[in-house]
Amino acid sequence: MPRHRHAPRGPASWSKVSGLGTGAVVVADRAAARTFSSLSGGTLHASTDGGATFTPRATGLPADGRLTAVPGVAGDLWIAGGGQGLLHSTDGGRIFTRLTTVKSASALGFGKAAPGASYQALYLIDTVKDVTGIFRSTDKGATWLRVNDDAHQWGSIGGVGVITGDPDTYGRVYVGTNGRGLQYGDPS
Repeated sequence: MPRHRHAPRGPASWSKVSGLGTGAVVVADRAAARTFSSLSGGTLHASTDGGATFTPRATGLPADGRLTAVPGVAGDLWIAGGGQGLLHSTDGGRIFTRLTTVKSASALGFGKAAPGASYQALYLIDTVKDVTGIFRSTDKGATWLRVNDDAHQWGSIGGVGVITGDPDTYGRVYVGTNGRGLQYGDPS
């Protein structure tokens, strides 16, 4: 006779998060247990109690920015801030510094570090030095190398595209292309 399987049990109750509005997007700090961040309306909110409560940490940030956390590095946050460029924090979002090398940033992702480098490779969609495209940096955004060309813009990838690097293969990048599918590229 087969054994009876029980349905998985969920939490006995749910509680509303304190300190965030509706529609908030929350990012986990995957290197600091119980730590989460959220960017909404130009304010970064942080939680260190597993997401139960959020408190404001930094203001004056891009209202429509896209927040990401570096995997494996506690407190290391980046904001792709559209026309306000690319912003970086290494203290959990208390202070952000704008990278002067990036004119505008619509999406940012991370991938395996370059050989000999200790920090993950950065992959960016948008504009560096008046050139729009897909870029890679192996030095925390100090310099950028364009990894696509004018023939491979996939119907204007800026704006709502998504990007990430491969965590296991240095140089491989994956790009969501606004309705033209998912593309990937390797260094030539």
